[in-house]
Amino acid sequence: MNVEMRYLHAFRVVCEAGSLRAGAGILHRTEQAVSYQLRKLEEALGMPVFQRSNGRLTPNAAGERLLAFCREMGRDWDRLREEIRASESPSPPLRISAVSGFGRYQLLPLFLEGPLADVPIRMRYPTAEEVVRHVETGVSDLGFVHRMDPHERLSHIPLGTEEIVLIAAARLSQSPALDVESLRDATYVTYDESDYVFATWFTQALGMNLTHCNVASHFEELEEVLEWVAAGRGVSIVPAACINDHAARGDLMALRKPGRPCQNTIYAVLDPARHHVAIERTLQVVRKHAQF
Repeated sequence: MNVEMRYLHAFRVVCEAGSLRAGAGILHRTEQAVSYQLRKLEEALGMPVFQRSNGRLTPNAAGERLLAFCREMGRDWDRLREEIRASESPSPPLRISAVSGFGRYQLLPLFLEGPLADVPIRMRYPTAEEVVRHVETGVSDLGFVHRMDPHERLSHIPLGTEEIVLIAAARLSQSPALDVESLRDATYVTYDESDYVFATWFTQALGMNLTHCNVASHFEELEEVLEWVAAGRGVSIVPAACINDHAARGDLMALRKPGRPCQNTIYAVLDPARHHVAIERTLQVVRKHAQF
């Protein structure tokens, strides 16, 4: 059986219009042309689909079943059309703001060659306060910070942890002792996010916070911090993932107090009122790869 789609369309229009004349007007065809299509449909089916009375066409039992099929087919066609449109419309880039240590060294690799490589992104590395402000004002769709600052509108979702380590130049003849006296006298290289990171490490590793440090140099970003420490210009405290390349080259070493690793929680910052199709997938991948 070969039933042309135009016959089914004409059948549905006439049924819903209630008469051949009304259906022909909707289809912009003559009544004779529409009548011909209906006859060809009935010939293909091998049975009548209308009750004909006083110029009106009313679907019979077979016609009612055929009409239900036509309507369901129309809904399937609409769904298919929307799916095709959605697949052809590229998703807007996912705008992310993340603190530098986590963003550059743990988050970005997931988008570069990892499981999120197909997601287009716009990445920024501001301070934690600016990350929250970017999400709050709509500059970014998603944020990542290393501390939770309560907010009346934004959500902070814990995703995992990062290890924080004290770092020193690998070429030092003697590495700093991990005790209060030695570390109080050490010279430090600091950066914009270091106050919170230093306090977290001192509290977990030493059981107390050193409120005053001898600062040799200060930078905005971690790259300069790592270079300065590798050159023997001081020590610093950074996320462990930051030093992998330097440690592999033998420039830096991470100092850990046995039995007292320092872990810091990473939070995703979201505005529940905004949505991007890639957010949930991104959170699932980050949660899977973060240590928690």
